[in-house]
Amino acid sequence: MLWWDRGTWFQLDDWDFLATRTGGNVGDLLRPHFEHWTTLPILAYRLMWLLFGLRSVVPYEALVIVAHLTVAALLRMVMRRAGVGPWLSTLAATLFVFLGSGAENILVAFQIAFVGALAFGLVHLLLADHDGPVGRRDALGLLAGFAGLMCSGVAVTMVIVVGFAMLMRRSWRVALLHTAPLGAIYLVWRSFSPKETSPAYYHANSPSEVVRFVAVGMRATFRGLGQLPGVGIGLGLLLVVGLAVAFLSEDRRALRRRAAAPLALLAGAITFLVITGFYRSGQSNGLALLYKGFGPEHARTPRYIHIVAAMVLPALALAAQALIRHWRQATIAVVALLLVGLPGNIDKLAHYADTNRSAFVQSRRPYVLTAPRLPIARQLPRTLTLGPDLTLGWLIDSLPSGRIPKPGPRPPAAIARETLDLALQPSKTPQTTRCHPLLGPTSRVLEKGETITLRSGNASIVYLPDAGVPSTPKAFAPSTLIALAGPLQLRITPTSTTGNSSATVCG
Repeated sequence: MLWWDRGTWFQLDDWDFLATRTGGNVGDLLRPHFEHWTTLPILAYRLMWLLFGLRSVVPYEALVIVAHLTVAALLRMVMRRAGVGPWLSTLAATLFVFLGSGAENILVAFQIAFVGALAFGLVHLLLADHDGPVGRRDALGLLAGFAGLMCSGVAVTMVIVVGFAMLMRRSWRVALLHTAPLGAIYLVWRSFSPKETSPAYYHANSPSEVVRFVAVGMRATFRGLGQLPGVGIGLGLLLVVGLAVAFLSEDRRALRRRAAAPLALLAGAITFLVITGFYRSGQSNGLALLYKGFGPEHARTPRYIHIVAAMVLPALALAAQALIRHWRQATIAVVALLLVGLPGNIDKLAHYADTNRSAFVQSRRPYVLTAPRLPIARQLPRTLTLGPDLTLGWLIDSLPSGRIPKPGPRPPAAIARETLDLALQPSKTPQTTRCHPLLGPTSRVLEKGETITLRSGNASIVYLPDAGVPSTPKAFAPSTLIALAGPLQLRITPTSTTGNSSATVCG
């Protein structure tokens, strides 16, 4: 899996935990990340940062891969306790190990938040799933549930799952014991944690959006498990028919106790999609245009498929075992139905990094590592961002620690272009004086704080260092640019566009 994930680097959410939080600041540890309580993933990232910095992303990736494999082992334990045979439970767990349709939670380091919550939730479930009075195992289970809450909102569903299971297997008092304290802790955190800018544009606008989100999520999960056309429907029928056979042919009370965990997880799959749909099934018109898959279709996201599949698979294995137990001749068909999606999922997992914009992400590595080392870096505003939550000031401050590795050899033209991109930024205040037609290549020297406006037409800008190679051209459409550092020696050249009026530059 680490080999399949080669070529990726830090991106998007990673920078929040790396660049904007510290392990010694309580506010940083408790402040939500897109409404999730993520104290433990933050601490894990801070430890990785201290040990490895940005020198390698592999230790961060290894963390989420180990967590995923732990979840697979825990799911197999749930299946075995429910009476599923060793080979069938191993087959179902193997399908989960190579679940390429949920690859985001397997190969993206930041998803330790989701996978960690799932793992701790399963530990809580297994510890609580026993006969006899309340004892040390229940206390350890509550501790695991608390750890899950500090990973992400997935743990809220897992606490509900444990409550369902205890209601079926033990008693309502035990169910209350395993849910009420954790629910109270979570509500206290929600009430008193530092506030973030809530992404309210994600929130559902109507109940119908939530219902559609649930339906899309369940369809996407079964299709992801089956891969081939029609196999997802077959797996859904296997689940329904197998569970019906189990309930009709076995002692209800004994089955309820034995199958409490798989059935609670199955109910948890719907619960997870309902909760997630409330917070993520909405969309604004702007986001709908920019991102395909938002709104209810956002349920197809691999990270959600991974979680729902984990909750569905134990009940699916239980159903398959019931069918095989009562109709031995159905064994080959049932096993084939579970196996047929494995090659497609392995292929998706093996190529996830190739299709997940890894070339773009990898290209950002030298860009980020070069930025704090540019000659003009300390002239630029410290708050200048190179991506979400990643500021130039943080990179400069981190250089002395040795945790920001050197970028390696880069073409001088690329370094000059990066200087141009960082030092020349959009401005909302247009320049209206000294305007004239741009008839050919024109030189300009901008001091820090000076602006230049292209009022009409199209042009390109090249940065000319005092000594060295000019930058590659930067497109200049009608807009205003301000120099954040200077002096910047520029060459502005009009670019002809059919049917376009001549370029006019001001400043």
